[in-house]
Amino acid sequence: MKEKTRIMYNVFSDYLEPLGVTICEETKPSEVYNQLRIAYNQGVEGILESTRLVTSGREDEDYKIINAVWSNKELHNIIRWINRKITLVMGIADYRTIDVRMRIAVNMMDKLVSSGDIDKRLNLIMFGNLISNVRQELGLINTEDLPF
Repeated sequence: MKEKTRIMYNVFSDYLEPLGVTICEETKPSEVYNQLRIAYNQGVEGILESTRLVTSGREDEDYKIINAVWSNKELHNIIRWINRKITLVMGIADYRTIDVRMRIAVNMMDKLVSSGDIDKRLNLIMFGNLISNVRQELGLINTEDLPF
């Protein structure tokens, strides 16, 4: 099997590789999330602290997001909630459930903007990345068994 170098954009593939989980072209996205849940249940550190679901891969933008998350305790708690309630249930939760939870996460981030804890522009960037990344991952999961 050929090792995968980002064939699919998986927000947590970097946590699975140190555990000896091989992610290759044939690995289904839902299996990647199953492995992530197993790792989380076994106590792997850092999964809830990941900012990968709200970042885009653009260095300058991601630096601002990561800095905001680590400097703001409330935003850090929201990121932990997103990882626990959205990322860890991808592939097993209903699409509507994830959609509702994304709206809840966005409302929690909006409260930080209204209180002046984070910049409105940064909030919009994180919101856009969250929606885009979740939609992309759910699309991969929903189409993984199609023959074409």
